[in-house]
Amino acid sequence: MSARVFAILNAVGCLCLTGFIFVQWFLGNAVEKELTGTKRSLRDEQNAHFETHERATRLEADVTGLKASLDSLRASAEESEKALAERVKEAEAMQAALNQNSAQAKVYEEAIKARDEALKTRDEKLKELNEALVATRKRLDEAIARLKEAGAR
Repeated sequence: MSARVFAILNAVGCLCLTGFIFVQWFLGNAVEKELTGTKRSLRDEQNAHFETHERATRLEADVTGLKASLDSLRASAEESEKALAERVKEAEAMQAALNQNSAQAKVYEEAIKARDEALKTRDEKLKELNEALVATRKRLDEAIARLKEAGAR
């Protein structure tokens, strides 16, 4: 996977966590408003003691549920951190491999350039040798022609 995919996955995870935090915040605000209303009811209505006691019991259950939810969130956050750390290690390893491969590619490019230069030098030398061979053959043909001419006399 590429770094871009990891970035996209990270962004999606962050958006999910942000949404969950907003939900929890709104739920927390709702519980806070509910507690404020309960306190007013206690001051205003002395006859509602029994109902207030039941409501307090329900709120305690909600708090317990929220604590369990918070514990679950913490465990999930720890798992996410571990997974992120693993992804970071993988990304670093991939970057190191990429750097190594880039360095090796540069070495190969230099070797190819050196080979091309050697081939160019060899081709030039072969061309020079070919020209020398052609000149020598021409002199040999002239010498043979002179010998035939001298032998014909």
